Amino acid sequence: MTELKANRRLVLGDVVSITLSAALAVLLTVTGSAQKQLLPAILPFAALACVCGLVIFPLAGFYRRDTRSTSLRDIVVLLKGALLASVSIAILSRLNQVTSSVPIPVVVVQFYLAVPALGALRVIARGRELTRQSRQLKEGNTKIPVLLVGTGASCDLFLRSLRNTGSRYQPVGIIDDARNAQGLYFHDVQIIGSLRDPENVLERLSQWNVLPQRLLLTEPITHFDSEGIQKLTVWASGHGVTVSRLNGLEDLGAQDLGDGQNMRTVDPDDILDRPQKAVERSLLFEVFRGRRILVTGAGGSIGSELTRQIASFNPAEIVIIDNCEFNAYSIDMDLSQHFPNVPRRMYVASIVDADRVNSIFRQHRPELVFNAAALKHVPIVELNPCEGVLTNVVGSRNVADAAREVGALAMVQISTDKAVNTTNVMGATKRVAEFYVQAQDRITNETEERTRFFSVRFGNVLGSSGSLIPLFQRQITNGGPITITDPKMERYFMTIREAVQLTLVSAASGLKFDTSQGEIFVLDMGSPVKIVDLAERMIRLAGLTPHKDIKINFIGMRPGEKLFEELFDKSESRADCGIPGVSAARPEGVPIARLRAMILKLELAARRQNGPLVNQLLRDLVPGYGTKSSYTVETAKAAAGSIARVGAMDLPMKLPVPASAVLRPASAPEVLSAG
Repeated sequence: MTELKANRRLVLGDVVSITLSAALAVLLTVTGSAQKQLLPAILPFAALACVCGLVIFPLAGFYRRDTRSTSLRDIVVLLKGALLASVSIAILSRLNQVTSSVPIPVVVVQFYLAVPALGALRVIARGRELTRQSRQLKEGNTKIPVLLVGTGASCDLFLRSLRNTGSRYQPVGIIDDARNAQGLYFHDVQIIGSLRDPENVLERLSQWNVLPQRLLLTEPITHFDSEGIQKLTVWASGHGVTVSRLNGLEDLGAQDLGDGQNMRTVDPDDILDRPQKAVERSLLFEVFRGRRILVTGAGGSIGSELTRQIASFNPAEIVIIDNCEFNAYSIDMDLSQHFPNVPRRMYVASIVDADRVNSIFRQHRPELVFNAAALKHVPIVELNPCEGVLTNVVGSRNVADAAREVGALAMVQISTDKAVNTTNVMGATKRVAEFYVQAQDRITNETEERTRFFSVRFGNVLGSSGSLIPLFQRQITNGGPITITDPKMERYFMTIREAVQLTLVSAASGLKFDTSQGEIFVLDMGSPVKIVDLAERMIRLAGLTPHKDIKINFIGMRPGEKLFEELFDKSESRADCGIPGVSAARPEGVPIARLRAMILKLELAARRQNGPLVNQLLRDLVPGYGTKSSYTVETAKAAAGSIARVGAMDLPMKLPVPASAVLRPASAPEVLSAG
């Protein structure tokens, strides 16, 4: 009764189908005068078929399975049930005087009519469910494009599961491990090539406008052609495509080792609670192909991904600058492996050295410049304000001035949401860099020079060096605890690949603007995420229980930190720039003459390691900075005295310094944590 109630619509359809098939079988099988003689028996015969269907179909197991899971295996059950019903009809019709005149061939025809009708009802029910699921997934727009490798049993089960669940993955193609299958479809997904012909596959992938975000191996890597899978994974690494292994049936019985050895590496895609933004590559090819491009900080997390993605668009030359020898070596080796045909030149240099920067720019005369070099860790820059100013302010000025001197098409400054309504030195220095880039772009509009200047602002980048994922992963592996500054702390997050792609799109689109007032392109990062929620999600992904297996300790906010980050400053107006996933912020700006004078003062104070004066100058230049700090009065008075003594001696003009000036932290925690 439970089965009949749950599938009442299907039961009604089956009864109608077998009843009509019985009546129609009499009309189709018997003709002429014999048909007229059987007319009185049609209704009783149809009624008999109806009763047989009502009794036998449930006993045969027609309604034990949900129609949403209907598959080819149900055909066997359907054939057995329909055959048993037809045999029952034949026997019972012989025992009834009214229906005994119906010939046996009628029952045979009735069977052949009933089976397609019963099957059609299940196909319709299944089709309606698939349509409903497809509509829901399209409305949600949460699918991650994946490229599958292999067409074995795991791939078959994976594609079937996508039809029955609200999976966030959308297969965009399959790479088979056999030849001569290109162009065919496995389920509803096209096979784009074979691992035994990797060059053809890579050539086809290079022409795709939107690349997949993940390469999904459906079998162990040893099952594939070694040369083909190696070339494919190298391509994925060079284009920022994550490579994952689809768990097979043999993995279900794997036992946890209990000591963290079985804990899988957490991918940023797993903990980013929203789909990544996808960009079209056609515009990027148009802008970057055949250009000379220079990237500062090219060995860092953002800079290295920026360099790799630019290299994929076949530039004429890539010039990479990094202050760290190992980082420069790493990105140079990376490019030589993944993009050996792209000309490149590597320099170990600091953007703080203006002469060195100008020499490199004059030698290579880059057309597009990306300034990703920066000191970015809030607590560290808070304790080293002079170095923060030299790199983030003076260095950015040197790069911008050099780009204008050689007539570059554009200079793109990588900024951060910590520059918005900032309370820390790092954010203040990045805000000054935004001011300078904006002022330079306004100069371009007022003169006949062609160099454009843009800033791109985004929040925390998952997976970057010193970011949350490596820190939390290490703490989880060590058994905890995870250290978080405050349970209410929220941040905006995006993956490295997503941030870089939208940065490139912003730069490419910004070049097409006829006029500009130094807009800051702000990347759409969805809603802010609580740090504690992120930590709990990583613990669960590791197969553990938050607050039980892994403790979470709250250690308090550090100097300069805020509970909530913002994307737009209170002095900025927000506008639509016509770029999907990107908005434009238009700040009021600072006159270039005042900026140059203040940056010169900042540079002199920073080179003399006068931290208190650096803090005071930043407060004078950045609106709102330093108004809500929590430093002690004793420290403030000492710093004010230091400024009074040094100011007249170090700089040509004296700066008014109030007695209550807030300059440096009284103390700083020894342990640095996430937040």
